[in-house]
Parts: sequence; C-alpha cells; structure tokens
Amino acid sequence: MIWLIVLAVIAMLCAHVLAAIYCAELFTRSKRRRVEGTPGDLGLRYEEVQFDADDDTLLRGWYLESPGARGTVVLAHDTDGTRADRHCGLFMLQRDYLRRGFHVMAFDLRGRGESGGVRDYFGALEQQDLAAAVSYARERAEALPVVLHGFGLGAALTICALAEGLEVDAAIADSPFTSARAYLRRRWAAVPAPTFRLALRIARGYFGADADATQPLRAITHMPEIPLLFIHGKADRLVPLAHTLNVAGAALTRRVEVWAVPGVGHCAAYLHSPDAYLRHCMDFIDSVLSVRRINVAAV
Repeated sequence: MIWLIVLAVIAMLCAHVLAAIYCAELFTRSKRRRVEGTPGDLGLRYEEVQFDADDDTLLRGWYLESPGARGTVVLAHDTDGTRADRHCGLFMLQRDYLRRGFHVMAFDLRGRGESGGVRDYFGALEQQDLAAAVSYARERAEALPVVLHGFGLGAALTICALAEGLEVDAAIADSPFTSARAYLRRRWAAVPAPTFRLALRIARGYFGADADATQPLRAITHMPEIPLLFIHGKADRLVPLAHTLNVAGAALTRRVEVWAVPGVGHCAAYLHSPDAYLRHCMDFIDSVLSVRRINVAAV
C-alpha cells in the first residue's frame, strides 16, 4: 500500500513537471502572424527596411517619409501583432501620422511578423528590438525629434526602455501592463498557480524568457523626465485600466497624462474613435515639440 502511495505521488509530480514544461513552451511559442498588406494598399509610398538588434536578431519593417517632416514616430505593436496590426488600426495610424508631418518607422518584434527569432521572451529581449528601431529612425533623420508610440507589450517595452536610458523626446503608451508576469497570469488564468510558477522558471532557465524583466510599474520610478501619454480603454478585459492607473500613479515626473477611453477594449481606442485619438496624441506631441523648439532656440 505504501508503495502505491509513493508511486502515485511520483506520478503526480511527474505530471506536474511535464505540464509545466508544456506550458513553458506554450507561453514562449512565437506568436507569428503574417504581415497582411503594406502601406501601398493605402496609396502610401514606403520603403522595406531591415536592421539588427544587439544580439544580431534580424528585424524587418518599413519606413515612410513625410516631406518636410517635423519628427519621427516609431510604432511598437502588441504581443500577438505585427507592424500591420489591424486590431489596433496600425495601417491607418501610420497614414495619419504621415499626413501630419511625421516620418513613420513600423517594425515587427522578434518572433513576430517577418522578423527573425522563434520565441516570445516576455519583453526580456524585445527591449533590444525597440532600441534598435529607435536607433535606425535616428540614423535616417538624426536632426528630428523621435516619438515612441507603443501598444500593449510595445507600450510596456517603451516604459522599460526609457527607464534604461533610451533617448526619445516623447512617448505614448496605449494599454500597458504593470508587469509581464501579471499579464501572463491573467492571460493563462486556467493554469494552476504552482504549474504556472514552475513554467515561468523553466521558461527563464531553458528559453531565456524572463517574465520579471519587463516591469513598467517598477521601471517608471527610474524613468527620466520624458513626457508620457497613457491611453487605456475602460472596457479592457485582457489588461484592465487599473494597470495604467497604477503605472501612471507611480511616476515621479509630472509630465504624465492619462486618457481613459469609455467603452473600449484592449488597444482598440484608435479604431473606436480615430478623430479623438489623433486629437489627444497630436495635442500631446505638439505641446512637447513646441517646448523642445523653445529650448533649442534658447541655446
């Protein structure tokens, strides 16, 4: 009888470990989707570009030039998206920024779209991708200010990258989470807590995917005084509005604004109300760039 109990315990432990290994692979599995369409579908001229992250991962995107541009907007998509993410309306947003006098840099994070990589690293390595995209944008128009505009994971990466010293003039964070761990726990709520915790340890140890490497709630306390606009839908069930409110509340700088959009789900504010969305973004950007021009003129 004792041997049967021992065997049953061993069997349960083995099942627990195997389930955790499976979950670790599932959590980090590349969220690769096709890049559906190009800016050319909207009658826009664009250039296919590619560049490398610091670890030599090849990243692909496109660059749109606006004649007489007054700045460059770098767009960072969400976890399961691409540079052409239709759920967020990225195509039309690129067109709108272009028409308002901005170069636009849109790219695929590693493991997504047409970029290299085979894993989702929960932002641990994707921060390199964002830094590489900003660096490329600066090389193309080094005299112009840069605005980062991220969605979901891209918004979380934006906050963490700024805390690590990435230099931009302003940032817009649409629907960021407080931490990758909190996001994953909510997304995979059906996974038992012990299995979930072990899966994250395995993901870190075997795949290099560290769920604790992307923590906007902690990072924003170390972020320099860079103007930051938060946008979040009040009806977001994947990443509730409380995530943005907590991150914004932890900011030590006064140059933080929050726009909570009624009746809107995750990263859907632009498609829900494009005119209001652009008005908020452009009012914010214009206020930042006007101050920048005054400061430059005073030098």
